[in-house]
Amino acid sequence: MSTENRPEMPRAQIVYGEIIYWIAIVAAIICMIGPVIAMSSVEDNVLNPHYLFASIFDGKDAQEIWSLADGGFPGGHFYLDNFTTGDGFTQFGLALGCGCAIWGLLAAAFCYLKEKNYLYMFLAVWVVLLIFLSAIGIVKGH
Repeated sequence: MSTENRPEMPRAQIVYGEIIYWIAIVAAIICMIGPVIAMSSVEDNVLNPHYLFASIFDGKDAQEIWSLADGGFPGGHFYLDNFTTGDGFTQFGLALGCGCAIWGLLAAAFCYLKEKNYLYMFLAVWVVLLIFLSAIGIVKGH
């Protein structure tokens, strides 16, 4: 198919794809730096990485692993209070990568609004709402 016969890609899809791409790249870089920080300052973490990795390789479940932390599991968004720790920084990278669809869909919804395509704008905002409610724990998958 020549470039002259190719259909033009809708602007909202291009914007969505670019935002998802770059946020995912940044999140992956953060997730690579976080373990380096965690291993360089072992005692300055929510959970000591030596115990964490050993427990994972021993096949322990999440409850057994988090029982090694002072006070147990600190909550799903513990990285907000522990951003400067290695495990908190890594968790932030994971949350950023998992939530990148929110930012892409918001931008796509804005593009659809400018194009006066209200159905797709509504659907994009609806999915953003579902992702957000899942991220804060209101909507659960089990």
